[in-house]
Amino acid sequence: MKMSKKEKQETKTGKKKIKTWQIVTAVFAVILLALLVNIVKQSMGAAAAGTPVTTVQVLKGDITQTVDTSGSVESEESKTYFAQVGATIGELHVKAGDSVKTGDLLLSYDTADLEQALKQTELEAQVNAYGADITVASVDHAQQKAAQAQTDYDDSLKYIAHYTECVGQLTDQLNKANALQADEAALQAEIKELTAKVEKDDTDQESAKALKKKTKELEKIEKKLADYDVSNLQSALETCQGDLAEYKALKEQYDAAKEQDPTAGLQKKQQAVVKESAQLTEDRAKAELEKAKAGVTADFNGIVTNVAAVQGQTTVEGAELFTIQNADALKVSLAVSKYDIEKLAIGQKADITINGKSYTGEVSNISKVASTNNAGAVVIDTDIHIDNPDDNIVLGVEAKVSVKTAEEKNVLLVPIAAVNYASDGVFCYVAENGVLVRKEVETGISSDEYVQILSGLSEGDAVITDVTGDMTEGMAVTAVSADEADAQNAKQAE
Repeated sequence: MKMSKKEKQETKTGKKKIKTWQIVTAVFAVILLALLVNIVKQSMGAAAAGTPVTTVQVLKGDITQTVDTSGSVESEESKTYFAQVGATIGELHVKAGDSVKTGDLLLSYDTADLEQALKQTELEAQVNAYGADITVASVDHAQQKAAQAQTDYDDSLKYIAHYTECVGQLTDQLNKANALQADEAALQAEIKELTAKVEKDDTDQESAKALKKKTKELEKIEKKLADYDVSNLQSALETCQGDLAEYKALKEQYDAAKEQDPTAGLQKKQQAVVKESAQLTEDRAKAELEKAKAGVTADFNGIVTNVAAVQGQTTVEGAELFTIQNADALKVSLAVSKYDIEKLAIGQKADITINGKSYTGEVSNISKVASTNNAGAVVIDTDIHIDNPDDNIVLGVEAKVSVKTAEEKNVLLVPIAAVNYASDGVFCYVAENGVLVRKEVETGISSDEYVQILSGLSEGDAVITDVTGDMTEGMAVTAVSADEADAQNAKQAE
């Protein structure tokens, strides 16, 4: 069967289309096959070379361990001034935030009231002194009178004893004289009677003998009576009796007067205390006036951080006036974590940065009591003494501190990233002959970049710094130095 021209044309066209599709499909198949082959080759090559890892060689060097933190600048010495005298504040010479030097006048008092008070106190002291002197003089006079009365009393006792003896002696003599006179009168009567008998009868020999005997006895008595002046004795007795009576009366008078006032000594002591008290009051008033005249001065170079005094106010002794913090003795107050505190010790040196300026210092105090900060973390207050403070430092400003806690020289060092911590110990991964090897290590001190290795590694070992969780000991690795890795990363970034 013959085809028309049109059918022949369509048949040719269809054959042409089939050939073109087949060609395109073949080309894509070839390209895809090439890509697959390339991927397989790369995969096989990578598997043969091992996983790339970044390594750093263990080296020897010096390392300094620091505790880096920040705190606020405070003064190591703070003094609150209290009023030493009750007086009106005349003038305030400082305000909060002012710098002061040793000896600067901080406050002046109005002393008019104190001067008037001193004058009044002096007058009162004089009045008290005069009153005390008068009382003491009166007591002294009374004591002198009592002492004289005692003397007179003692003398009266002597005179009474003397005149008592005198009266006794005179009375005895008068009694003897009176007895002789009585004997004389009796003899005279007997003699008179015997004489009458003899004159009547001269033969009465017995009466004559008796008369003779009595006459002799009378002569003896008259002779004895001649030794007594009865009149003078009587007069002397009366005189002695009068004197005795007088001194007995004086004795009673002196006995009452000699009694001392039992409070006399206490009165004198009391007046001495009154005078001393008045003098002390006067001295205090003088001292208060001197203090007020001197005003209040700064004891050291510092910053006025608080002013409680008010100009024109009348203060009482002990009232708060100022607070000054020493500007020559400064510190940085830190709140150190419990993890860092074990590294710190008194005397460790520190580098301090305040407002961009560097200072040196050292650890001066570590609190023995921990506290909790606002975040709930346990911290320990620590002070860093500033060795060389200057006028550029402002109290309360933030300060950065780096405390040098330890230092080692010429020791094995690895980057911090190379040290791994696990429940069973500390280790580093090392690339050895294309194989990942785990090595247990003992570490020493550390810095911001490096860790000291005490054992487990040797100088030159290639430790891995880009450790991942899928790494296992014994896997194939390709070591890439940190410098090469940095170069590749920089090239890719371009």
